[in-house]
Amino acid sequence: MDEPIKKVGDWNVLTTIRVGHKEIALGENPNAEKDQRYMCCYVEQIAVWDTYPEALVSDDFAEIAKIFGERITQAADEILKENEHIKSQIGEDGEIKKNLCNPISENDNLEGQVIAIRGDVLRPEFRHASRQLMLCTGGNGAQPMARGRTCFCTYLYDGAKTSYYRSQVLGVIRPDALPEWAKAGFEKAMAEWKGNEQPQKAKPSVQDRLKDAASAKADAPKSSFPRKEAPSL
Repeated sequence: MDEPIKKVGDWNVLTTIRVGHKEIALGENPNAEKDQRYMCCYVEQIAVWDTYPEALVSDDFAEIAKIFGERITQAADEILKENEHIKSQIGEDGEIKKNLCNPISENDNLEGQVIAIRGDVLRPEFRHASRQLMLCTGGNGAQPMARGRTCFCTYLYDGAKTSYYRSQVLGVIRPDALPEWAKAGFEKAMAEWKGNEQPQKAKPSVQDRLKDAASAKADAPKSSFPRKEAPSL
């Protein structure tokens, strides 16, 4: 989990909150110039650097607290709409739990497997199958008796690329527990991974391919007021 930020420029951070894709901070600088004691901004990370866009300042704490609350509400509305859109496309999008997965051990090869990310790794608003199910495409952490931690992955929902640590993997999804929408995502992700977007020969069914992947796993080697903009931060 990310370490909480303690300073934004000259302001001591009183509190921050992440909602959806936004992080909002509220800060105070008792030694600030007039009308600049309290501050509210967004927190964004670019590469390894934090940036603080849309910073607003005021000597009125209630004014800044209201802005802070408005931004939280806006971020919540955005993620609600996003999650509703996903459900309109794929239907039920509940959290994947342990009972739907086969557990993994240090001897298991995760490459080519459909894995589920642990719900407790994700923020509450992202604990849905569409954010958990992905094809593991490699990485040192995917190998048996892995000395590394990172597993490279492709989301089955939208094909986006990401990575997680092996310790963040809940398990390998059982073939009979894979949702229908994820089967299509598996086909596409697997074809892209193998560099075979337009195969000429008939392909085995998704169920057969998942079973083959499971077999390969088993056979793996056991090893509203004026708002003043803040000065540049």
